[in-house]
Amino acid sequence: MTKTTPRRMITQPYDFSVQDLVDKINAKDIDLKPDYQRNYVWATNDDKENKRSRLIESLLLNIPIPVIYFAEQEETLKYEVIDGQQRLKTFDDFLNDKFALKDLEIRSDVNGKKYSELEQKDKDEIRKRSVRAIVILNESDEEVKFEVFERLNLGSVQLTPQEIRNNTLRGNFNDLLKELAKNKLFRKMLNLRLKKDQDNMAYEEMILRFFTYYKKGLKRVENLSYFLTEFMKENKNMESIGIDNLRNLFEATIKKIDQFLGKNAFSVYQKNTDKWYPTSNRALYDTEMLAFASVQESEIKVTPKKFEEELKKLMEDNEFKKSLNEQAGGKKIAMRVESVKRILTQSNVDISA
Repeated sequence: MTKTTPRRMITQPYDFSVQDLVDKINAKDIDLKPDYQRNYVWATNDDKENKRSRLIESLLLNIPIPVIYFAEQEETLKYEVIDGQQRLKTFDDFLNDKFALKDLEIRSDVNGKKYSELEQKDKDEIRKRSVRAIVILNESDEEVKFEVFERLNLGSVQLTPQEIRNNTLRGNFNDLLKELAKNKLFRKMLNLRLKKDQDNMAYEEMILRFFTYYKKGLKRVENLSYFLTEFMKENKNMESIGIDNLRNLFEATIKKIDQFLGKNAFSVYQKNTDKWYPTSNRALYDTEMLAFASVQESEIKVTPKKFEEELKKLMEDNEFKKSLNEQAGGKKIAMRVESVKRILTQSNVDISA
């Protein structure tokens, strides 16, 4: 039996003052936004959750702050944030007067005040307060810091499955997903329901869905998230020719769909109102992407107008409508894809055939 060499993780604890941390951020010695980190969401959710003011109040009350984790970069020795980005950005913003405290109950006397407006004693309490940090030194195995990130965020409500994949499965395939997610035509066509989907890598996950089903087939899967993760893991360092092929496939597919459906792409037609639903249906997205991707231009026998007419009829079919609630592959998605392909390739369309 081959003995595996354990991967090394060498750590060093430090106690930094809040002022030290802010100074390091301003000097670029701390990287708040390495590739695997997400956006600053505390400011976005501030009206509802008030986490920023409550964190500053914790400093004033000498309540312990959770440990911050850094990874030391090999060449520059700067620190990348693995866990604690939101706290660090809040420290930096407050000491730079970017928000005022609000809705505090214990220290209600400081509500409405920015850092520069506090009494000197309170300023000193905040900037001198100590925060424990664990630094994963650069001598550690390269992949360890990403494993630490994943484990620290297990069960976290703040990270989506795709954000976890982005953090832990870095490579040229992940870079491709992020590149294609910025495609303006794709962004115009795919209308996601929730505002937070704009920032939580939902577009990247939808592209991953397309590539995974296209390459792995439409087999039934019990856990779609695991299915996507496994495909991404298998292909995280795909060869350049494979990356180019996927890029071309994706771009050609959305161009064809835009030509035939435009703003109605991925939307369900509602006969009772004679309108297309304003947000995209994920199951229909899978269907249209896979159908158009598997049909060559020369095989398409219908005009865009005729295609839209026949697609409307298809959406009146009870079995088809019911299948739009099924997103785990198998017979349902295969049936949907074949139905749309039949509209595209048969001049005399009969969707019940």
